[in-house]
Amino acid sequence: MAGPLVSYAFCFQPPDQQIISFFLYKMAVKRQLLPPPHDEYVHEEDLFDFKEPWEIWEEYGGDQDLYFFCELKKTGLRIHRKIGEGTWSEKEHELVYNENGNPIGWKKKFRYENRGSDDHGGWILDEYSLLVGADGRAQKASKDRYDFPFVICRLRKNRRSCGKKRNN
Repeated sequence: MAGPLVSYAFCFQPPDQQIISFFLYKMAVKRQLLPPPHDEYVHEEDLFDFKEPWEIWEEYGGDQDLYFFCELKKTGLRIHRKIGEGTWSEKEHELVYNENGNPIGWKKKFRYENRGSDDHGGWILDEYSLLVGADGRAQKASKDRYDFPFVICRLRKNRRSCGKKRNN
């Protein structure tokens, strides 16, 4: 008699350093497509547009964190951070370093804000940007500087936002 079947679930959770130095660098600087199976986990989607976070979550089968390669849009000197009826509000930022201790990019954390909505505070967006210029050389670290208009974002539910309609 055969033993019980064991199913294994795969959870795509690359470290911050790999998101910037491998995925984002390859896509933004080298203009290369990601090789399989990575191309199945980093989608291209405009996260700063008319769709709500939960619509994107449902569209991509959000049972775990979702990753997106997207282009930033400027409104004057500012980056456009509107999504659906709400906006992404920055909560914190930190430099990401390579194995030699050199800064390679930024990780910025945003929270979905839409006062009066059941989803206010219910979604988190981690945005990863590069600290290299078009020539591939490191640039001065400034949290408000974007050397490339492309970022990789991780969309996830805010687990701390208990009692929200879509997080139950």
